[in-house]
Amino acid sequence: MELKELALSTRAEIEQELDMMCPFPENPKNTYEVDLALKERAEIRKSILRLQVDAFLDGKLTIDQVVALQRTDNEKSDVDDVRRDCLVRALDALKDGRNREDIIYETVNNLNLL
Repeated sequence: MELKELALSTRAEIEQELDMMCPFPENPKNTYEVDLALKERAEIRKSILRLQVDAFLDGKLTIDQVVALQRTDNEKSDVDDVRRDCLVRALDALKDGRNREDIIYETVNNLNLL
């Protein structure tokens, strides 16, 4: 599945695809093998987040969908509120005519900080 399609998928589908794309080694000889898989997964997740923000700005995803895709199991709802605010600011910046790539870059960086 292409990353662009994957970005519009559910969280479970994304995790399932990541398991196929970057499987964890069953019997690693050293921790480097696990670290390599984790690093590869993190890079793919960054790309997916960028594509999700892009899809949000295109109207293909709603704020609630992006927030749900970014939520982890042990987070408090305060983090969701910050994510929503970040996405609203991105939408406002787009309406104000700011450069789309700058908006995406800034939004992704802010969401990654959470």
